[in-house]
Amino acid sequence: MNTDSKYIDEVYEFKGLWDVPSFCGLKIVTSNNNTVIIAAELYNSNPGSSVTSWVDKLATELIKKYNLDQKKLIFIEHNPDRKSKLVFYKETFDKVSFEWDGEKFIKPSWKRITKEEVDKLIM
Repeated sequence: MNTDSKYIDEVYEFKGLWDVPSFCGLKIVTSNNNTVIIAAELYNSNPGSSVTSWVDKLATELIKKYNLDQKKLIFIEHNPDRKSKLVFYKETFDKVSFEWDGEKFIKPSWKRITKEEVDKLIM
């Protein structure tokens, strides 16, 4: 990441399953000696792989592209509110933990957190 910039906020394109172009919302914030990555699902705007299905590969790609310290990474998966009466379409945030095999992230695990907890991480 550019050392002049404290954050990145963009639509990020990555190659998902079968190299299909895929997109997510991406925020990278350097705060409290950590780097917080928030990858948001874009649903209908994304013709390819979801963040959930590609999360370990996406996290690995991002730390390499932006030269981030994998030990200081906090990765958040964000699913925006889809404006439905169904509860599983409500906004969610999940902190994703990984194992590092020396070259890439493996074995992702998700833990639901609140929006307020996300706010504290990026302050």
